[in-house]
Amino acid sequence: MKLTLAFSIIFFYGTTICALSQEQSPSIPANQETIPNGRKYVPKQEIPFEQAIMVLGFEKTLSSKKESLLIQNRTQETVTRIKLRIVYKTPQNEMLDYREIFLDKEILPGMTKKFSIDSFDENRQYYYYMTPPTGKSIESSYPFKITFTLLRYDIAITR
Repeated sequence: MKLTLAFSIIFFYGTTICALSQEQSPSIPANQETIPNGRKYVPKQEIPFEQAIMVLGFEKTLSSKKESLLIQNRTQETVTRIKLRIVYKTPQNEMLDYREIFLDKEILPGMTKKFSIDSFDENRQYYYYMTPPTGKSIESSYPFKITFTLLRYDIAITR
């Protein structure tokens, strides 16, 4: 059996950090589709950084002091921490606010998890444009939309 190095990659503001660990594993010849124990070898697919973590949904009602996000891990690794920049804009694309947030929960490969964070709107004057208010409250409220930028994600390195 040949000694090989296994590694995981952590992205941090565009810098790649490799964590190396030694483990015993069979080498896989380039021209074979199976490894010696008979299992099929499936190489990991590279996913562009910008597409590794996706925001599938967002919600903030007028009466809420919380915002909800649905985050999908599109990598083949368990993600343990995510850093996003959220930009809040009017429907006319005028910037209202921005912030950078950390989301600290494990998300298994290919899975989606719901996160709840404190809202930028402490006075409950704004609502996400996809969840408009009803009744009289609409007169003194303002819609907003958002954009997200993935700044960082950490993966779990396990044995």
